[in-house]
Amino acid sequence: MTRARTAKVALAVAASSSCAMGAYHFFLPSMFHWDAFVKKIPGVIQWALFSINFFFSFLLLAGGILTFVALRRLHRSLPPDRGVLLAMAGFWIVNTLYQLLIPMPLPPKLWLLHLVLLGYGVVATLAYVVSLAATNRT
Repeated sequence: MTRARTAKVALAVAASSSCAMGAYHFFLPSMFHWDAFVKKIPGVIQWALFSINFFFSFLLLAGGILTFVALRRLHRSLPPDRGVLLAMAGFWIVNTLYQLLIPMPLPPKLWLLHLVLLGYGVVATLAYVVSLAATNRT
């Protein structure tokens, strides 16, 4: 596979995974009925919890869309915005490390979810790192 093709595939995987996770997080609070679990905490903390999730969702979705823009630039034989790719790679690296160092406290019956979420982070990280390496002009 050529370097350009590798970069395009990696960018497509990176953009798709970031957009999918960002979009999913918009619906996460209602899917898991967060409101039922936060009734006993102060209203300002409830607001903060939901707003942080919403802002996170937006930023991750925006980063994924900008990654698609980088892919479009590459298809036009233009250099992608490496700053966006570096920032998104950094996000997924930190996400993966955080999951390794501070695992989500899940019930034992959901142990597989740890592997799925960690694997998702690893795939997204690798996609961004590979795209950066494949688009490196040095």
